[in-house]
Amino acid sequence: MFYLCSIGSNLEPEQHVDRALGELLTRFQRLQLSSVIKTKPVGMHSRHDFLNCLFVIESEHSPQSLKAEFIAMEQAHGRNRSDPLCKVHDRPLDIDILAIRDDDDFHAAEVDAYLQELLAELYGEQPANVQKVVLTPCGVAIGQAPVYLSQGSDDGQGAATVHLDARPRHVVIAQQ
Repeated sequence: MFYLCSIGSNLEPEQHVDRALGELLTRFQRLQLSSVIKTKPVGMHSRHDFLNCLFVIESEHSPQSLKAEFIAMEQAHGRNRSDPLCKVHDRPLDIDILAIRDDDDFHAAEVDAYLQELLAELYGEQPANVQKVVLTPCGVAIGQAPVYLSQGSDDGQGAATVHLDARPRHVVIAQQ
């Protein structure tokens, strides 16, 4: 099963998005990623902008099991999901499942307006004027060119490599 998912963060977002992508890569070995963009908060009052991106994974997990994994990641990053108002509070990490399919063709999926350009980008359409973000310290500009994610390991494995595939501005990260 394929899942279209989103990542959002507005508390130390560079750190949390970068770490979350590394964690997802470790868990799923292969990710298709959009660019990372900066957006204003939607549905909440905050002075902190969000970093957002989309990703597609293939997993045998049920939607409930996968969401439970994402919640565990959010909590490990410091999100307090026990707060009934957590949807309207600043957050270090938010990972949502947006759509599920038997194949990885989500080009017609319905997503919130602020994610529509990222979805179009995943499927080869040139996004309009959006503010792309370079994540540090790895220096990752996802969706713009081949990049490398630092993923140190005790067993001597090298960094994961991100490759552009046949569709423009579409990337695949392969675990090495």
